[in-house]
Amino acid sequence: MIEVFKLTAEKIKRVLKLAVHLPTEYYGTNKKYPLLIVLDGGLFFSFLNEDNKVIDLKTILDNYDKDIITIGLFKPRLEEWNISELNPYYSQDDEKVDTSYSYVYYDYIVNDLIPLLNQKYRFSNDISVMGMGLGAISVIPLLSKYDVFKKGLIYSLDFDEVNDLIFDDSINIKEKEIYLYQGEKDISIESIDKFSKLERILTDNLDDKFIVDYDKDNGNEIENIKEHIEKGLEII
Repeated sequence: MIEVFKLTAEKIKRVLKLAVHLPTEYYGTNKKYPLLIVLDGGLFFSFLNEDNKVIDLKTILDNYDKDIITIGLFKPRLEEWNISELNPYYSQDDEKVDTSYSYVYYDYIVNDLIPLLNQKYRFSNDISVMGMGLGAISVIPLLSKYDVFKKGLIYSLDFDEVNDLIFDDSINIKEKEIYLYQGEKDISIESIDKFSKLERILTDNLDDKFIVDYDKDNGNEIENIKEHIEKGLEII
């Protein structure tokens, strides 16, 4: 069951579109459910197009054997604005990107959006966050700086446009659970090195609460990512 609506979010200076996937029996019970926040929700909550470039998360959740509430947050239309919201570690020279704006977005999610959603939907304190590519970058600071998030699902993190500050935040992630996937085909050696460093940090910090999965023979194709989303959902 999908509900779609929009919010005028003055703090982030835009209209925010949300897609909410509810358990089948949601309106027939008073139960509270775990909550999964999905960044760049348009990648996950759009119908598959002819090029198969988006992920049909609805079908994955419909077939999943555990009931959770999943809320996708759609990105702004301007790409530089999207980067500003999702990548506080942006390493390229683009005057239109303001990395400080990421924390305005994060604070809005934590201090405004989640309390507002809690008035509308019944979810527990078991709150997770998920992202792919650019959206995956934000999972690191959200887990590092906000206690509200207990678990993170990170898929194909886009290392090409991040600086080393991401590792400083990774060191501060404690007592969380993380599923991390990276396809290594057709990505740069530098990105593979950064992935390996992030893996070492999270392994040292989280031990058995950290699941890492990488594929040397495949990249980050949609069909490959779908399989790992199903595996990542198991930690929720």
